Amino acid sequence: MNRYEVIFIALSDLPKEEIDVLVERYKQITADFKGLVVKVEKWGVRKLAYPINKQARGAYCLIDYVGTAATVNELERNLKYDDKILRYQTVKKAEKVDMAEIEKEISGVKEEKVEEPQPEAPQPEAPATAPAVEETPVVSEEVKTDEVVEKVEEGVNE
Repeated sequence: MNRYEVIFIALSDLPKEEIDVLVERYKQITADFKGLVVKVEKWGVRKLAYPINKQARGAYCLIDYVGTAATVNELERNLKYDDKILRYQTVKKAEKVDMAEIEKEISGVKEEKVEEPQPEAPQPEAPATAPAVEETPVVSEEVKTDEVVEKVEEGVNE
């Protein structure tokens, strides 16, 4: 058995429940052909790089699974004829996978989903301290206003 992942883009206006139904359908097809789904990721609705069938956005999903060539063929056949799927791509990740490692990975993924971290309260930010800079006194020459006025008056009179 080989390890594959398929990424498909569904119509963006589909409700989440319908996308869940699509994912479950493809997981069932994988199981029917003696494949094993390792993980499923729903990336959400994103903007497409270019319009596909006059659609500017699409709902992205990834299914990582272990199966045979027959599993890939059947999955791609179903993706090809589904009107709700804009595009799909299957990639072979590895050949001759060890099922014991896959089982560990699946159990690890399930454990991670169970242990969702609680959101922490926002920590007040410490005020940023600027590095110590020596203040140099500004030396200014006192300008006598009488001298300036006299110079200006001389310039006007000339």
